[in-house]
Amino acid sequence: MPEMKAHSLKISQKVDELKLRMDRLYDFQVDLEENKSMAELLINSLCQSLFDEITKQRLKLLGEVEDLYTAKRKETNAAMELLEQNVASTESIHSYLNHLLTFGGAVDIITALKEMDQQRHYNDVTNVPRCDIDNQLFFTANQDCLQINLGIVEGSKTIRSEILRKDEYRQKKISHRQVEVQRNREGVTKQSGKIPLEVMQGRDVGEREHTQPKIPAKSMQKYRKPTRKVRQINLPGDWSKSTLKGQSPNKGQKFNNPSGLIFHDDKLLVCDKGNNIVQILNQDYTCEKVLGTFSGQFPKPFHPQSVVVSQDKKCFILDVSNLQIVVCDLNNTIIRIITLPEDTQPYCIALLKGFVLVTDIKRHKLLKYTKRGKFVSEVGGHGRGQTKFNYPYFVAVNSSDVIMVSDCFNNCIKCFDIEFNYLCKYGQFGDGNGQLDWIGSIAFDGDDMVYACDYGNGRIVKWSCDGNRSFHGRWICNMFQDDVDHPWYIAVSRDRICVRGDSDEDITVFSR
Repeated sequence: MPEMKAHSLKISQKVDELKLRMDRLYDFQVDLEENKSMAELLINSLCQSLFDEITKQRLKLLGEVEDLYTAKRKETNAAMELLEQNVASTESIHSYLNHLLTFGGAVDIITALKEMDQQRHYNDVTNVPRCDIDNQLFFTANQDCLQINLGIVEGSKTIRSEILRKDEYRQKKISHRQVEVQRNREGVTKQSGKIPLEVMQGRDVGEREHTQPKIPAKSMQKYRKPTRKVRQINLPGDWSKSTLKGQSPNKGQKFNNPSGLIFHDDKLLVCDKGNNIVQILNQDYTCEKVLGTFSGQFPKPFHPQSVVVSQDKKCFILDVSNLQIVVCDLNNTIIRIITLPEDTQPYCIALLKGFVLVTDIKRHKLLKYTKRGKFVSEVGGHGRGQTKFNYPYFVAVNSSDVIMVSDCFNNCIKCFDIEFNYLCKYGQFGDGNGQLDWIGSIAFDGDDMVYACDYGNGRIVKWSCDGNRSFHGRWICNMFQDDVDHPWYIAVSRDRICVRGDSDEDITVFSR
């Protein structure tokens, strides 16, 4: 008994020591999070200062160019005016001499010849001052201006931990955080979990695997970065998940690059881009109709990217291949064609009180046309301001006629009224609540709740509108964390949410 008591005392002391280490490690994690936040704050502050200084120098240089151009243009205008006067005088003298040679007598000719010999008029028309104004106006860049070293991120050497998950197929290296996500999915608690996990310390495990997201457009290739894993907050209520593969145009044929998704009268419309059609699916997802069988009517194959339906049952289909909007009825009869400019790259359309809205990701603008195809106005341009965009891929309009544009690389939703006056924005960059990392499609439910595809964070983010005319949304929850690979297209009805991931060929359906 005395010996056992001694061993018990030692073990008790060891437990206290281990708990103290755990407390210190917890404090270390808290300090690490604070240091990370401070480093990010300093980097963002420094970059913002650089942006401001670059903008200041940009405006200064552009002003110098404008001043130099204006001065030289004034000189050239003055010289041009003098030359025009001399040309008129010369042409008058030339006309007089021709008339004299044709109809003049000997005395008139001899008199005029004497005046020419005295060089009275001749000097006036030949001694025209030359224009000595140079046309040089150029800018020479400082070759060192792009070689900016913002600083160094430092940290002491730490021990890395890896976890190997063993299954009957393979061994895959995953992080501790991914283990928590896996446990949450499978309903396994830390106390009762039976997932075969082996924690290995040190460097013998090797480098971690990092996944790179597939980019939704060629213009996004330069923005690649690793997928971020974030905490899921489930929406209250029961949701079931299923997969929709498509049926048209032939029985058994699957979707081929399904793009724009919308619900209309509880029917799902899918732009089956690869099959050159728009499918209209019933509530049981059987194909009721097929739109877009316009074979041979256009110069290029018909590629539907986005579709909307008006109150009078007219379908507006964005054909990105032919740069046009095809307006047809539900019987596939073309009513009119709205031709878009050749210098645009349209991506999504929406309807607003007699107007058609079109996003142009090439010029970073939102365009407004009448339903007859007449251009009305535009807003945007590349930038970070309230009325600027950085790839505005999607546009949607809620029941209060508020225009919402997914400003993808500015990581927010920008809201405008019918006259393109800026109202507010939803979201900012990050992986927290109400934050976004590359925003995709936008949709609304019957209560004007906003659903947005958070591409980089792998989830759907939901906001509410507090009041019918209040446009400042309130974050509600994050939905379907990692249930869809990089969600990009979304459609919402009363009891269904359809999502298509960027690398998926099928549509994921969440039903309540």
